[in-house]
Amino acid sequence: MIKKLRTIPIIIVMLEALLRRLPQNHPKRGEMEEELSRRWAGFRGEQSLDYYVESLLGRERYIVFHDLRLPISNDKFFQIDTLILGPNYFIILEGKNILGELFFDPNQLKRTLDGKVDIFPNPILQAENQQFFLTSLLEKHSIPRLPNTSFVVIANQNSIIKPNPDYPAVAQKVIRPAAIRSKLELVSNKYRNPILDKKDIQKTTRLLLKLHTPAWPNVMQRFQVSEDELLRGMHCQKCNRLSVERKGHSWICPVCGSEEKHALINTLIDYVLLVDSKISNGRLREFVRIPSVHMASKILKSLNLPYTGDRRHRKYELQFDYLQKLLGI
Repeated sequence: MIKKLRTIPIIIVMLEALLRRLPQNHPKRGEMEEELSRRWAGFRGEQSLDYYVESLLGRERYIVFHDLRLPISNDKFFQIDTLILGPNYFIILEGKNILGELFFDPNQLKRTLDGKVDIFPNPILQAENQQFFLTSLLEKHSIPRLPNTSFVVIANQNSIIKPNPDYPAVAQKVIRPAAIRSKLELVSNKYRNPILDKKDIQKTTRLLLKLHTPAWPNVMQRFQVSEDELLRGMHCQKCNRLSVERKGHSWICPVCGSEEKHALINTLIDYVLLVDSKISNGRLREFVRIPSVHMASKILKSLNLPYTGDRRHRKYELQFDYLQKLLGI
């Protein structure tokens, strides 16, 4: 039973919004596009694992959580790609969609591709650290200690996993997606005695969902882009220009003539992803390019947004989830 689905990471949504609002000749554009490509590849690799995991779910005893981000302390978190929880044990799957020749040693992962060598953190250690943090978290909330293990799943079919006889964990823990089922059976045969009853599992499920804290990175800061560099206006999804204007009661792109029903909401989503979660009448007019104070006020009131302050000092709260609901997402 899947208790938490995998969704598109917010960093991907933010990068797409940022690229949408930067000139084509922006000096950081290539770096951002490369980052976005890597993020999409990683997400698709994780999705490919989901197929194999979900094929195991005929047996009701498994609970699956995708993409959990849980607290270590007030300001530190650890992230789990996939958690499989049962009454006897839990398993963590750390997905990697890395292309090339992969060589693991205790300290790092070395990838060789087209004659170039890149160094990554050792994902075996990453997954083992996640086991430790999750065990500590569950014990902190009085949940019985469960046996546990983890596997690194190499999703890219064209990658080559080089053996390392001096590091036996590679042979034991680095697998392909198709091996998930057989590894799960081995673990099930090893840990046969139930530790959690139905109430314990329900309590654990509620706890993990409650403690899950989605990341909210600052892509503007990361790429050192100032707000002044962002292009203003409403995006036309048909011709890909920031050209949509208010015509009567509709939002129309004068370049291609298409009606963009959600142009305003999509623009506000860009604003909250890149700029701020609060917006005033003046900031709306400047970012969306609306000339009329009265029209901007009417639009903001029509969205039923919570706000603070009065008149000229009024600021409206833009909540990402609420704006997505307005789009029907």
